[in-house]
Amino acid sequence: MNEPKLEIRALPGYPPEIGRLLWMMEDVRRELLEKLKGVTQQELDTIQGEDPTTIGALLYHIADVETGWLHFDLLGQQKLDNEIEPWFTAPTRNEQGEIWCPPGESLEQHLERLSAVRRDFLQKLQSVDLEDWRRFRLLPDEYEVTPEWIVYHLIEHEAHHRGQIFRMLGMMRRFN
Repeated sequence: MNEPKLEIRALPGYPPEIGRLLWMMEDVRRELLEKLKGVTQQELDTIQGEDPTTIGALLYHIADVETGWLHFDLLGQQKLDNEIEPWFTAPTRNEQGEIWCPPGESLEQHLERLSAVRRDFLQKLQSVDLEDWRRFRLLPDEYEVTPEWIVYHLIEHEAHHRGQIFRMLGMMRRFN
């Protein structure tokens, strides 16, 4: 019997060290997208308990955080690129600071946003070499960050919210 080979590969088109972390980032996304197959509009927009954070809001938040780290922190821009800005027309938090987005956005819209943001991220990281990968960026909030840490953080961030989404789906489907 052939055992599956569990390994980390490098995403093609990048130095291997960078490509491995980007492959991990893509692997986290692959598992999220697999679990989202068949999610209904009701599941996207259902509030569970007192927390207004829905699955749709988490998907919006994942994309927003990824593009924010890229454009503002890694690249030092003042605003999003014109191709990305239209994907973020609503605030990502409510007045209480909780993760939120308006209900009603389809799964397809969420997936298109995630895809557009990821394409942009991967395309812009192609210009990063190993020296730049570890070069600190001084940010206005008075901390320094490297592209390597940003990618690590985005893996951790999406994996965390992916777990929340999986739990929320499980709860909804168990009681329906």
